[in-house]
Amino acid sequence: MQPVLSPAACHFLRQLQPKVAAQGRVKKATSQKAVQEVLSWCVAQQLPDVAGNCLQLPVFYFSPQLLKQIAKIQQQLGQPDFRNDYKELQRIDAALASNIEQKSIGVKPRDLRVLVRLLQEEPLANGLLAQVLDIDWQQLPLAQFDALLVVENLDCFYQLERFNLALPYQQPLLVYRGDTLCSKGCKALKTACLQQNKPILYFGDFDAKGVSIALNEGYSAMLLPDIATLQQQASPAMLPDQQLQFIAGIKTKSVSHEFLTYLQLLCEQLTGFRQQSMQGMLLKPILTR
Repeated sequence: MQPVLSPAACHFLRQLQPKVAAQGRVKKATSQKAVQEVLSWCVAQQLPDVAGNCLQLPVFYFSPQLLKQIAKIQQQLGQPDFRNDYKELQRIDAALASNIEQKSIGVKPRDLRVLVRLLQEEPLANGLLAQVLDIDWQQLPLAQFDALLVVENLDCFYQLERFNLALPYQQPLLVYRGDTLCSKGCKALKTACLQQNKPILYFGDFDAKGVSIALNEGYSAMLLPDIATLQQQASPAMLPDQQLQFIAGIKTKSVSHEFLTYLQLLCEQLTGFRQQSMQGMLLKPILTR
């Protein structure tokens, strides 16, 4: 089986290419791991510009001709062409560019996906109705939405109709924040909305972790019941001990006057309130700053 250059070695060559094009030749120490891998590969391919004893020399000069030879051989062997940044390609597209499977690089299947909750059910074929879409966030017409509401817990997201959301927006976009498998898409969507100056609302647990997320990840408001209701319903049992580490950081944040009363309830009384327990309560956006 023919040796294949690793993603790290291809990255080295990709960064080297513009320097070689500008300078004609670029000197590199053969002690570098990437240089050793590239030269060993070239020797195995019997490239004429690379002597068999090259690794015994202190330095090696990379030329434009050599880089062209490397790319040509990679293409002939069906190996990833170092000139292509496969990190920017979806894996299904990267498979068309190379015969070698590289699961460690490329855009993962869920990196661009988000779960979107529609305001009302939409008819599908065979009489089926759908209210949740799994979609590439880049396909969303962001200009049509005037706010983004990010829902923390998946059970609450799927049954959002059980919550009384008082949203002062005509066309909010409702999405699931995502777990380890599908949070990247939501982060990218949130960044795009922030760039368009859209309000970003957070709806999750009122505990140290939830409030820390709301204050540190660019959210403009947190969806909560009024403070009197929260004072009656919040409990120390709903603030896990492992979350106490977030309290010190929360206390350093500059927040709005209205949200300050919520922080005092959390940080001074050390009580929390689960998102699932907010069912049936009137929930309004409380500005965080």
